[in-house]
Amino acid sequence: MNKQILIIFFAMAFAMAGCRSSQPVIQQYFLLEPPSEQLVRWPEGLSSIIGSCEVENVRIAPAYASHKIAIREGSHQIRYFTFNEWAVRPAQGLTRFIIDFFEKYHVFDEVEHGRVVTPVNYILETEVYHIELDDRHEDLRARLHVAFRLLDQDNGGKVIQQHIADRFQSLETKNINAFAAAVSQLFMEELHTFSVASMQTIARND
Repeated sequence: MNKQILIIFFAMAFAMAGCRSSQPVIQQYFLLEPPSEQLVRWPEGLSSIIGSCEVENVRIAPAYASHKIAIREGSHQIRYFTFNEWAVRPAQGLTRFIIDFFEKYHVFDEVEHGRVVTPVNYILETEVYHIELDDRHEDLRARLHVAFRLLDQDNGGKVIQQHIADRFQSLETKNINAFAAAVSQLFMEELHTFSVASMQTIARND
């Protein structure tokens, strides 16, 4: 066996060994969904809002609207994870989140979504400005910047309740699952705060 053949043989052997030792990259997917068995406290004497509410699709700022999960690295700089994505686009996941929350806790008599054929009494608009993993400090933090607006359709579409929150939560576990859970928790807390305020405002006006 000449020298050239030996070189080719060893090169092939090293290449095959490298293929066997390398681990395949696994794509991972994460969900935004209501926390399981979460205790939600409501003020005493608070009752459902009489009437129907149409939940519009949540609007997400373009930088966060796709399946990509964003990491904030500078005041004007973000990047995206390569092998970690949202299983469902945030707009779809959070819209379903709101509908399930309203129905579970009977915030309104009726909750509508999609092709609404009959007039409704209220419309909910939700906008998310930031949904990102903040890596600008020593500790990783989940960030959610969200706004809720309730429009009274019986009063010309007037905004009767608005709630805006820009929340940060430090992560004890530095992984994407903890980040998704933290964002879900923050969203539920702010949706609950907005719901209570809306119910109290409408009760006072009746």
